[in-house]
Amino acid sequence: MVEVHLAREFNVPAAEVWALLADFGDINWAPGIDKIEVIGGGIGMTRRLHIKGMDPIDEVLTAQDHQAMSFAYDIPRGVPMPVSNYSANAQVTALDGKRCRVDWYGRAEPEKVTDSDAAAMIQGAYEMLLQWVDDWLTARA
Repeated sequence: MVEVHLAREFNVPAAEVWALLADFGDINWAPGIDKIEVIGGGIGMTRRLHIKGMDPIDEVLTAQDHQAMSFAYDIPRGVPMPVSNYSANAQVTALDGKRCRVDWYGRAEPEKVTDSDAAAMIQGAYEMLLQWVDDWLTARA
């Protein structure tokens, strides 16, 4: 099992970042997704991501706490990396009234790759996700 943690600070209020991430069924801020299918609602809901040239990726919301500005999810099908048993959680923390930090944590079992390669892939995915969040918020500022 590998575990990865990535943190990034944003010059945006925590409530703004949380509003973007809290709507688990809407990930339009991430480029390259052709279609998002939402199955169910609330804890247990699945967002099925359709990306050209790939099998659909199912992300299942396993926990969400609006007061703590955190959520967790699993990818039981279509993990776009050579790993299995993938789970992740993210938390938005206010640093002051104008800035915040997002911490993204992930865990997975490497499949046919080394632990360090799997960890690097997951970290790269989180770096990309957090950059997309920043790009989306910056474009709307």
